[in-house]
Amino acid sequence: MVYLPHWPIPSTLGKREIDYETVFERMEIVLKKLGNPHQKLPPVIHVAGTNGKGSAVSLIAKIFSCAGKKVHIYTSPHLHDCNERIILDGEKISDSFLFEIMEEVRIAADETPLTFAEAFVIGTFLAFSKIPADIAIIECGMGGRIDATNIIEKKLATVLMPISFDHVEYLGNSIERIALEKAMIMRPETPLIVASQPSAAKNIIKILATDQKIPAYFYDEDFEILLDEESGEFDFKFGNTFFENLPKPALQGSHQYINFATAIATSLLATDDLQLTTIAQAITSVHWPSRLEKIQNNLNKILKNSASEIWIDGAHNEAGAFALVKWIAEKTRSPYLGGKSSRSATMGAQNFVICGFSRNKCKKEFLEKFRNFAEVVAVRVDGEPNPENAEKISEVGAEVGMKIFAAEDLAEAIFYISKICGDEPCRIVICGSLHLARDVRRFGLN
Repeated sequence: MVYLPHWPIPSTLGKREIDYETVFERMEIVLKKLGNPHQKLPPVIHVAGTNGKGSAVSLIAKIFSCAGKKVHIYTSPHLHDCNERIILDGEKISDSFLFEIMEEVRIAADETPLTFAEAFVIGTFLAFSKIPADIAIIECGMGGRIDATNIIEKKLATVLMPISFDHVEYLGNSIERIALEKAMIMRPETPLIVASQPSAAKNIIKILATDQKIPAYFYDEDFEILLDEESGEFDFKFGNTFFENLPKPALQGSHQYINFATAIATSLLATDDLQLTTIAQAITSVHWPSRLEKIQNNLNKILKNSASEIWIDGAHNEAGAFALVKWIAEKTRSPYLGGKSSRSATMGAQNFVICGFSRNKCKKEFLEKFRNFAEVVAVRVDGEPNPENAEKISEVGAEVGMKIFAAEDLAEAIFYISKICGDEPCRIVICGSLHLARDVRRFGLN
């Protein structure tokens, strides 16, 4: 099977117990025994990138759903249970069906070594092949080139969301190398839609697309938006298509406008019968959990002021932290973000961050983005399979002159912030690992 020519591979790949360079060979052994379900899928839109993948996937799926189409979705990682990864026509896969397909994979695998991700992707293909749908939206995992989802050869469209530094120990320590890995989901003669990118990443993507004769469409070159900052409405232009006064996105943060523009462009390229009303309906009704999601549960009861807010977000790298800080600035409309001696202009609230990470994922560049917040509190993520200790996060902060309190868990972190705020309102954002959403749920997330 031919995937694309062999391009220079980062030397950091290969530092794993399983040889990821043979991922497709191993998967093909199992897929063949199962009747090659990856060749029997609905038309596939494949989405890769560092940030914004989930938001784009959710909106693309919502657009097609609002248009009356049956849509399957695969995303990773899951927040609370594995069923979240496989959505069949708008519903999480049932426990019984998930058990059924994974048993088929287990039996077919026999002695073939597969990682959890590889086995689950095969199971996803099996489920998708058994349940008819009009389209399948598939989110790429960590990289692209040798990600398990990239075994799909025929695709309706490929999408590259913003690329930044993440998983550098596997993908490479430069934007160019990371972009190279992720861009390899593209296929000849298959439309490629590209969100806003660093110039280094965009250059690599353009070189690869040109070499493979791939029709590529770039944000701010081929499609663009015009934002009304007062109302939050926006205009969208793509070639001869112009949508005026699209509604403010249901998802929080100005970065979502880029995500949504990319999703709209993708949807227009994937079908020719989309209406403005359908896209508008999707924009206002789409939901993507734990991405700037406001929570209300027993954690809120620890805070003395009822106006206080707790939000959870999946930001875990430098670009995600930047977007988060920008959102806080937009929300408070204050030129100064928090600070012990300053309050926000809109609700008199100090801004706090509670963060936790998987092992060795806490970066100084991430923490520094929150330097001007009233306080940063570190926690150990109970939901993480390999969590970083709160004390280690505090030590990383100390390296850049930040004093970070190490709390035992989320409850202690909220208690600590509550003592600082007293009767005054505060805004708390929980981030650093999506697995923190599991920890939040322990307190009865509504």
